[in-house]
Amino acid sequence: MAAGIAVWVAAVLLVSACQAQPLPAKSASASLAGEAALLARIDAEVGGAPCSSSTQCRTLPIGAKACGGPARWMAWSTTTGRADQLQAWSAQLADLQRRRFEATGMMSTCSIVPDPGAVCRTGRCVLSTRDLGR
Repeated sequence: MAAGIAVWVAAVLLVSACQAQPLPAKSASASLAGEAALLARIDAEVGGAPCSSSTQCRTLPIGAKACGGPARWMAWSTTTGRADQLQAWSAQLADLQRRRFEATGMMSTCSIVPDPGAVCRTGRCVLSTRDLGR
């Protein structure tokens, strides 16, 4: 009987040790600083997103939601933005945010943020405002 209790106590301790623990303040601030640095790189690469036609405009997923999918979208231009670099930084940002969410137990609304597409308006790529069926 005592052995059964000891096994049960060991199992409870093991399970509680494996649960996500909040990030220490240093780790949380380092994670946020890394996310801010990546977002600054993305913003700098996108710049003013100049265009002369909508065929030059693309969208980039930005960040992550705790339940999955991007937090938002950003319009960028193929005339100045490097697709491979933007996609790599976007993926890194989403990965950092997902790890922070897992470590802190953060939750979100789990709503889907659909890709709105991008169009050229007054010489700049912007997110489309077309009706998304809502």
